[in-house]
Amino acid sequence: MIIGKIIKFYREREGLTQGQLGEGICSVTHLSKIERGITEYSGEITHLLARRLGINPEEEILRYHQLAKRLDEWHESMIMQRIQESKQIKKELQVEKLIHMPDFQTLYGLLSARFYLSVSDLESASKLISDLNKASAAFSPHDANLLKHIQGIYYFLTGQYRDCISCLASIDRDQYNYDEYYYHLAIAYHSIHSNITAYYYGKKALQYFQRTLNILRIIDTEMLLIVQLNAKELHDFNETKEKYEQLIKLCDACNSGDRKSKLYHNLAFEYFRRKKYRESAGLYEEALKLTAENAPHYLTALDGYIHTCYKGKLQAGSALIKLAEEGMERAKAADSFTWIYFQLHLYLLKKEEQQYYQFIEETALPYFKKIGYGILIDHYEKKLFHFYSEIGEAQKAIELARSFIQKQKSYYDHE
Repeated sequence: MIIGKIIKFYREREGLTQGQLGEGICSVTHLSKIERGITEYSGEITHLLARRLGINPEEEILRYHQLAKRLDEWHESMIMQRIQESKQIKKELQVEKLIHMPDFQTLYGLLSARFYLSVSDLESASKLISDLNKASAAFSPHDANLLKHIQGIYYFLTGQYRDCISCLASIDRDQYNYDEYYYHLAIAYHSIHSNITAYYYGKKALQYFQRTLNILRIIDTEMLLIVQLNAKELHDFNETKEKYEQLIKLCDACNSGDRKSKLYHNLAFEYFRRKKYRESAGLYEEALKLTAENAPHYLTALDGYIHTCYKGKLQAGSALIKLAEEGMERAKAADSFTWIYFQLHLYLLKKEEQQYYQFIEETALPYFKKIGYGILIDHYEKKLFHFYSEIGEAQKAIELARSFIQKQKSYYDHE
């Protein structure tokens, strides 16, 4: 019975024993059974107990049900990515006394961790996830799977892509009905260059977001699917550009500047791959204008802009060095691994070829292999292979070639 749980909560909050609360009203044994919900009891007794605690039982029961509903709304606001609504609900919950009842503590902790991830407070999320893992043996199947989902998001945001996949793939679909995690699986598989699998999970995520009328996440997923179409080989550019332009218009309709920035970034990259550097740089500039300088995506767009201007000879080297140094400083201040990109830019811009390839071999590649970032592993292994071939380091070139060949699957001898 809910009222029994509420009485126990307020009794313990007031520091009263069962004997002190029940004195003159009912026995300790009877009160214990009321608190555990294993006995019939009269309304008169519960009203007497409530009066002694200074609470109105009907109002408290209503608050209990409203709180359960509000927690569900908080979770939904994070899935729908309504950030301001999510922040407002968090403020309400922080001052709600009943949130500290055992019935709500686990879910409140889980959703708090999810909230911290949504606002890029990775340190607070990490501490909370660690505490939740210690208590997870007592979790319900639903809460245990929600924790896996949240942990998977954390792994992705911290660049631990293989751990992300392992964690999310262990979710028991029969015990967890939030198909949003398919999207996180999709972006993790994209990050390790497994594009077919990324497309598969992206389609499943898209069905969920369409079913729940989640427009912002539909934009995210459609964007991901376009990327997969262009991953292994260049898709029809007019169709690619048209899809991006449609999504950009949808962002305007939804007033979503951050997504519009990411769409400009991705379209800029498609121009870059087709050696249309001036158009690419212009789109990267638009992406940067729409992104807060302290947002993680700002560093990604800045990296793309520097790389495009360097390849297209669009800016003086001194100007690009200044931008790369700015990016390096911001990345290190944010404890972001993207500092690696800016260090590589600086070596190239300063024409320090030996240091550039040494940094790839000793720092960049080991890090990308550690997190399983397949796209960049392939990219930089090829760069090193050509470098070693040119300078006559045959053994190192052979080892890189062997590594690359071993990763390729034969169409006829598929295992």
